[in-house]
Amino acid sequence: MLTDTAIRKAGKRRRRYKLSDQGGLYLAVLPTGKKVWRYEYRLHGRRETLTLGSYSDTGGGMSLAEARLRHAEARHLVEGQKSPAQIKRQERQAAAARVAGTFQSIAEKWLDEIKPNRSASWTAQTLRLLEREIYPVLGQLPIVQVDKTHVLAATRKAIGRGSNYTAERVRQLIALVFDYAILHSLDERNPARAARGAIVVPPTKQYSALTGKEIKRLLTAIRESGGRPGTRIALELLALTFVRKNELLHATWDEIDFDSAEWRIPGERMKMRDPHVVPLAAQAVKLFKRQKALASGSRFVFPSVSSLVRPLSDTALNNAIKRLGWDSFSPHGFRRTASTMLNERGWSPDVIERQLAHRERNRIRATYNKATYLPERKQMMQAWADHVDALMSGANVVNIGQRARA
Repeated sequence: MLTDTAIRKAGKRRRRYKLSDQGGLYLAVLPTGKKVWRYEYRLHGRRETLTLGSYSDTGGGMSLAEARLRHAEARHLVEGQKSPAQIKRQERQAAAARVAGTFQSIAEKWLDEIKPNRSASWTAQTLRLLEREIYPVLGQLPIVQVDKTHVLAATRKAIGRGSNYTAERVRQLIALVFDYAILHSLDERNPARAARGAIVVPPTKQYSALTGKEIKRLLTAIRESGGRPGTRIALELLALTFVRKNELLHATWDEIDFDSAEWRIPGERMKMRDPHVVPLAAQAVKLFKRQKALASGSRFVFPSVSSLVRPLSDTALNNAIKRLGWDSFSPHGFRRTASTMLNERGWSPDVIERQLAHRERNRIRATYNKATYLPERKQMMQAWADHVDALMSGANVVNIGQRARA
């Protein structure tokens, strides 16, 4: 059995060593000289270790008498087939949970902090995933109790629908919330990152640009489909404006200026966070006016089917194209198609890239190139719309209007 004198004389060594007392109680002397009381026992055929506390030569730590008292209490639990180590862990988690709060409360704080630096469409999509996929499973759990099993449970709904991309997005969102919790000392682990690779995600498809004949076939199918008129108009406007899908779906009427034939998208809704002007060809203006009559007074150009206060679902256009049998094409393909054809026909790459709202990759060039090319883009967008009309009429189009050089 140990004595206070033996404990005080125990000095540090290169390797950790033990000073045994009785019944599995011992003092571990670490290479740093720190002395820790531990109780080692077997329960249900497994070896477990409970840390009782630290001993200090200068006082303030757990004395030998206190360690023996704590050891007796723990040993009583073991005799009753209960794990003192597990009970201590649960008590620690419960205490941390009272401080940290639920997963939902932490996620809401994270989103409030990050959304000023993100687009409105990203924020809306993120909130939708949290509310529909994540909160029903994790929302009311203390964040310190969420483990990898819970994370994967939150992805099961999307996987069951065959939406593995969404499931992986769910896992990534949970990981971001845990990153925030770790940054603010609310947790020490990230079970969502530990689950990386558990969801099989097919490689991202790179859709090729449409040919002139394919543009005619697709737009004909869109116009002749029995879908909602607003969805058909949205798809045609994507073809004419080649903006990103979410930029169109979250458009509001105050962004559309019919007098100047311009659509002014604020920076907070753009991927690159810069305001963007989309010159509207006469054909695009006509489509927007048709949609105005269908929007039933909603502030959104394309309101949701179920509510005028929300925009059309992010999946509506993809699903509409799939129903037409175009499984190998996505709405984003209109951007690639327009870019390819306009470049082939000699329009300035600078003008095209500005219209696509791409960020200049060359930092030095980006510093000096602040031109918006708005007059050239107005000319190009009208020429593009006229070209699409010519394709639809079956004309043998050789060029798209006049070349524009920046």
